[in-house]
Amino acid sequence: MKGFNLRHHPLFFLGLLMVLGIMVLGVLIPEVKKAESLLLTEWSRLRYLAYLLETEASPRKAPLSAEVLKEKLVSEGFKPETIRGSYFGVEVEMELSWRDLARLLSWLSSQDLRVRAFHAEDPSGEGNFRVRMVIR
Repeated sequence: MKGFNLRHHPLFFLGLLMVLGIMVLGVLIPEVKKAESLLLTEWSRLRYLAYLLETEASPRKAPLSAEVLKEKLVSEGFKPETIRGSYFGVEVEMELSWRDLARLLSWLSSQDLRVRAFHAEDPSGEGNFRVRMVIR
C-alpha cells in the first residue's frame, strides 16, 4: 500500500484548512456577538449622555419663602394680614376688594407663582373678600 502524500493532493490540504477555519469561526462568532453587544450598549449610553448634555434642563427655582413673598406683596400695594411658610408653600391671608383680588391673581400669574389652594369668602356681600391661599 502506498503512503498518502500531501504534495500530490493539494485539494485535501485546502479542504482541511477550510474545515479548521469554519471550526475557528464557530468558536469566535459568539465572542464577536458579545463584544458587539457590549459596544452597542456603551455607544447608546454615551449617545444618551450627549443628548442630556445638549438639552440641559434649566435650574430649579429656589423655594419661595414667606419673607420674600411678603416683601413682594407689600411692594405691589397689598396688605397681607398673615403670611407663614408651610410644607405645601406659603399660606397668605388678607382682605381684598374684588378689583384687588383680580389684580392679585394677575400679578401672581405674571410672577410665575402658582396658587395651590384658594378660598375667598365675601361675608358682607359688598365685594370685599376674605382670602386664604397657599402659594408656591
